[in-house]
Amino acid sequence: MPSRSLPLLLTLCAALLAGCSTLPTAQEAEVMPIVHDGKLHKGVGKAIVVIPGAMASVNMYAPVLDWNVPDSTVMAYRFPGLDGMKLDHRVDIEAAGELIAEVLTKMEVREVYLIGFSTGGPIALEAARRLKTPDVDIALVSTAGPFPAAVKASVEGFFDVLKAMGRSNGKTLDETWLENYRTLLYGRKHLENKELAARSEELAMRQKGRFGTPRLKLTLAHTSDLMTWTLPRDDPKLRAAHIGVFHGATDSVFSLKDTERLAGRIPADGIRVYPNEGHLLYVTEDRLFDEIRGFFGLGPGG
Repeated sequence: MPSRSLPLLLTLCAALLAGCSTLPTAQEAEVMPIVHDGKLHKGVGKAIVVIPGAMASVNMYAPVLDWNVPDSTVMAYRFPGLDGMKLDHRVDIEAAGELIAEVLTKMEVREVYLIGFSTGGPIALEAARRLKTPDVDIALVSTAGPFPAAVKASVEGFFDVLKAMGRSNGKTLDETWLENYRTLLYGRKHLENKELAARSEELAMRQKGRFGTPRLKLTLAHTSDLMTWTLPRDDPKLRAAHIGVFHGATDSVFSLKDTERLAGRIPADGIRVYPNEGHLLYVTEDRLFDEIRGFFGLGPGG
């Protein structure tokens, strides 16, 4: 094993063994994690709530943040250490869902549209389970699943990083992260396809200089609770919700097979599979947010 991989292995082991971050939940954060576009008011007809994943900014939802839907507000849940938030709390899946539901219920929102990416998927589900309004739509994008999905993803992800290190000839960790980013874009086998390989290289080069090794405290704050998160079976609130799953066929983080099982368990109303697409659908699939808007029945973009 290359000596450069030792810090990565230690980080993974620490995350798995720690089991949880010692930081408090979002309810005790100095700054409210939920922000909105200024259109939130009591009795607003529709709330579109976007929830990113671990290490992701709410800016991943840039097209959604610009949605102009009559009698609506767009809201975003920010993760600790990103988007102006201090690293003073952790992502607790249930607590985050509870906080979102509390705000929406307090504001007496009539229709709720939740979009959750990766770790944000479970948060969206937990929010839906606590909402009082019966009109709830959920879009799960590259969603994480219940235990042991995140543990499996961490272990497999570590070996993906090792392979990326090999492809980059162990030059620098920045080069390793860029190579691993390519795997996240189109999956583990996409390099065998010249067109996809060229596309992933081009997209990765656009990110050059933007990657760095994440701090252990940040990693734990974003991911530790997901390691043990479970989803109750046959939840009446989820059964009543309108739920769509949007997933890449070659997702290297949360496999399509596991996600199809989750979709059946929730149960989801449908699953949209994107051939030859990986985990980062919001980067590779231009139609993603338009298709989610269509699934929500919110009419054409604008």
